[in-house]
Amino acid sequence: MNVEEVDQPTAELIRLARRELHGDSPLSDDAGFARLEARMAKPNGASSKWWLGGGVVVLGAALAVALLLQPQPRVLTFEVASGVVGASGRIVATDGTRIRFSDGSAASLASGTEASVENLTEHGADVVLARGSMHVHISKKPQASWKVAAGPYTVRVTGTSFNVTWSKQTQSFDLRMETGSVIVTGPLAQSGIPLRAGQHMFGGVTEGRLTVEGGETASVSSPSPAPAQEPSSELEMRESPTSLPSLPLPSGAAGHSSREAPGWSRQVAEGHFNAVLEQAEQRGLDRTLKGGSLEELAALADAARYAGRSAIAKRVLLAERQRFAGSSAARDAAFFLGRIAEDSGGGGIDWYERYLSESPRGAYASQAFGRKMMLLYKQRGAAAAKPVADEYLSRYPNGPYAAAARKLAQESTAVHGP
Repeated sequence: MNVEEVDQPTAELIRLARRELHGDSPLSDDAGFARLEARMAKPNGASSKWWLGGGVVVLGAALAVALLLQPQPRVLTFEVASGVVGASGRIVATDGTRIRFSDGSAASLASGTEASVENLTEHGADVVLARGSMHVHISKKPQASWKVAAGPYTVRVTGTSFNVTWSKQTQSFDLRMETGSVIVTGPLAQSGIPLRAGQHMFGGVTEGRLTVEGGETASVSSPSPAPAQEPSSELEMRESPTSLPSLPLPSGAAGHSSREAPGWSRQVAEGHFNAVLEQAEQRGLDRTLKGGSLEELAALADAARYAGRSAIAKRVLLAERQRFAGSSAARDAAFFLGRIAEDSGGGGIDWYERYLSESPRGAYASQAFGRKMMLLYKQRGAAAAKPVADEYLSRYPNGPYAAAARKLAQESTAVHGP
């Protein structure tokens, strides 16, 4: 049966079907259309109007079949290797637990970690870290849209690798970037803080601040999960001199606030370091150091450090310690003075020891111990640093310098014996 053998409206419908469905449906081959034409042929005694309606029905069915056969967006799937998956979907990790996604993305979970996968789409998913540590690798794909939630913090990512830790007990967040970039939002980071490869964010509500430090030269090469604070087994651990903002909410600031201080803290949180420095210089730096509130000095010190103005940062931190001795911010200032001294090549051990004596369980105690250990190693060798390394491991077996401490202890034992 040819198109010409049916009435004109029906013929037009058949031509439309051929044009629209070609290549998309089993009905697009010649035999299929021949059968369609045969069914639509006008029989004796039947009205063309009825057959036209029947043609529309058949054509509608053909179009529906074609639409069903069109490629549909494929929602990502995942599988869990090892680990225990509860009825609610909560994954409790054992040794070697790994979540594999159909687009090549993966998350490796440290033993004891609890996580879940939610809101799967064709472009990504939400990975929820309830507690523990995991190494995340997100494949770089067009329109990729992933979120990793760790407690109250959300990491938005399109394609990258990083280690993330959330402690429900201490309400502390730790994120160490390997590749790519992300944006972190949450308490103390409501506007979002961008992180790039090699950077390290740590802190949280309990500490009252989030700190972002520059990346270390040694990087994680293994995709297996490790505590997010243990990035390397290298003894040489250096950081870039420029860091992104910490978000200070120093305790002890009550009673010293002023109308300008919230503006400075907010500007530092948004990365406007030079603007804060300019405002302080317009007011008069000496005047600010002598009469500024603790909150102002804390924000100004951060702005100076992040802008690379070490000389100003040192003056502000010394003013904090002198004017507000005993406050949490003044104690923290000792650690940052150690960092400045270390970066300038002038040591830093004395300041780290002072910080540890004043804040043995402070937010930066692990780092102060680790940096003191590294400086002793550089200046006096493994034998001098080994006692500090041993104490560090007893206090912080999973701390950021634990791998270096183990290597240092091994080196000292190899040279001097047990």
